[in-house]
Amino acid sequence: MSLPKLNNVPKYKTIIPSTNQEIDFRPFLVREEKILLIGLESQDPVQIATSILDTVVSCLYGEIDSNKLTSYDIEYLFLKIRSKSVGETSNLVLKCSSCEAENEVSVNLEDITMEVKITNNTVEIADDISLEMTHPTFKQISNSDAAIETSPTNQVFALIKESVVAVLTNDERIVVKDIDKKEFQDFIESMTQDQFSKIRAYIESIPKLSHEVKFDCVKCNENNNLTVEGLQSFL
Repeated sequence: MSLPKLNNVPKYKTIIPSTNQEIDFRPFLVREEKILLIGLESQDPVQIATSILDTVVSCLYGEIDSNKLTSYDIEYLFLKIRSKSVGETSNLVLKCSSCEAENEVSVNLEDITMEVKITNNTVEIADDISLEMTHPTFKQISNSDAAIETSPTNQVFALIKESVVAVLTNDERIVVKDIDKKEFQDFIESMTQDQFSKIRAYIESIPKLSHEVKFDCVKCNENNNLTVEGLQSFL
């Protein structure tokens, strides 16, 4: 005798931001919640990222190559899954921009959208040298220095390493993953400020999970209009 099936899990639709592909998903169950809790309790950035990725992949229907999902794909999909699993609102504690008093603000997760604009993936840094760029995948970032770096400057350098696919000259295409890490680091550090700013601009243009939150401070009544960024802010 076998145990009965407990639930007829509902299906919902959403899109993968980077490809605009429509997909079906379900809420996460106890088994996925257990994986998430273990990841969060570890306080290990890599393990937390792995648990988030595993949860998203488990809850999607159809043939989805998780290796190709970008960082913002995973963040957006996880938020959609979370909203159908534990509730469509999240209570955030935000500081007033005037008096710095803490305010509890309720955010409707269904109001959060992700807009991906078409960008030029070639960055010209000299007359005869360009960089072929890409939006790094979630798995790339979670397995790189970007996942563990706490310094904003080091995070930018780590993201650049994951975002540059190849160095293009008039004669050849040099794939970055085939060259020594130190050589690439020296290449980046030899750039002028103007050259580096072009790469940084590309990195900063990569979509991210963000939402504008408005509230009146409970202490000083100041009208606040803050932009909240990053998946951790909404959990």
